Amino acid sequence: MKKLLLLIALIGLSYTTSIAQNQNKPQSIIFETDMGNDIDDALALDILFKNMDQGNIKLLGVGVHKNNPYSAEYIDIMRHWYGYKKTPIGVNTACVTDMDCVDYCTKTCLMKDKDGNPLFKRSKNPKYEEAVEMYRRILSKQPDKSVVIVTVGFSTTIAQLLQSKPDKYSKLSGMELVKQKVSWFSVMAGDMDRPTYAEYNVWNDLEAAKYFFDNSPCPIVLTPFTIGLQIEYPASSIENDFNWEEPNPMAEAYKHYAKMPYNRPTWDVTAAYYACHPDHKCFTLNGPVDVKVVGKGQTPKSANPNGNFHYLTATPEQQKQILDYFIRTLSTKPLRMK
Repeated sequence: MKKLLLLIALIGLSYTTSIAQNQNKPQSIIFETDMGNDIDDALALDILFKNMDQGNIKLLGVGVHKNNPYSAEYIDIMRHWYGYKKTPIGVNTACVTDMDCVDYCTKTCLMKDKDGNPLFKRSKNPKYEEAVEMYRRILSKQPDKSVVIVTVGFSTTIAQLLQSKPDKYSKLSGMELVKQKVSWFSVMAGDMDRPTYAEYNVWNDLEAAKYFFDNSPCPIVLTPFTIGLQIEYPASSIENDFNWEEPNPMAEAYKHYAKMPYNRPTWDVTAAYYACHPDHKCFTLNGPVDVKVVGKGQTPKSANPNGNFHYLTATPEQQKQILDYFIRTLSTKPLRMK
């Protein structure tokens, strides 16, 4: 029994060490999003750019798997507005969604100023990479175990990356490349509290989610549906905290997503925040566990000291701390405006 307890302790120590942020240099992150499906993607990207401003992270690239040209264009606007116009954008056209009932990306991209010109700057002739190729190019250049991939949409691109073949960037297969270069995944998906609930990011590309969950060569930290639901970003902040000298594309997108005023859960924002600050005490890290994708997209968990998954929860007090961080960080002017 003592040997077993020691083994479990060592496994837990190894796991938490693998997801601990290197405090001596910015954490390298790739962001994978279905930008345009829900407004929390825009808030998550804002959080990442603000952490770039603060020197906490280096955003290596943004992958988008929504088959709508305005999704990539909106990300292009965001990178220009925050002063990071060279951040690569990779587009996956072999994805499962295109237009939604409300598309804030389209509406924000089409906004005009008083003279009829586009309200927000963007690339004149943008050249977006193919998403998997972008991942392989970026990862091939990184130190081993140095990258955190934050994925807040479907598993489409990640599954394709894991199944990719050697190419001009690396002789490694996708599975080998990810295992060598990626430290861990921060993933908004699943529901740990309701094992019969099929969560949106899982069931939209069920086969990709199954493949990713079953075959990931790196640890996965899940930000489940419940924690985002518990922490709602307030409309009052959008209405009162962004009255700056120039319009903010995140705040304008928020206003386009639904009729104001409305509060919105912060599902994707929590996954981005945790990737930037796994050392913060605002979350409770649970696990390790096993998580399987079953049925129509349910994600039941089971205890396993060798499991590849952890998942986040937050007490009421922690929820207040997280929301305070969101409001404080999102409402801070970007570095280029100071």
